[in-house]
Amino acid sequence: MAEQQQKIVHRRFPLLVRILLFLYVAIVLVFLGLMIGFGILDNPFGVFRIETWEHIINLTGS
Repeated sequence: MAEQQQKIVHRRFPLLVRILLFLYVAIVLVFLGLMIGFGILDNPFGVFRIETWEHIINLTGS
C-alpha cells in the first residue's frame, strides 16, 4: 500500500483570530445599525442612553 501523505494546511489567520474578528465586526455592525435606525427619529447617539431603552421597554408593556 502506498502511504498517503497528509497535506498540512497553513492558515494565514488562525481559527480563533477569525472567530474574534467576526464577532468584533458583527458587534460594530449592530451598533451602526442601531445608530442609523434611531438616527432617522432623533440623535443617533441617543440610542446609547439608558432612558431610551427604558422608554422602549415601557412601550412594549413589560
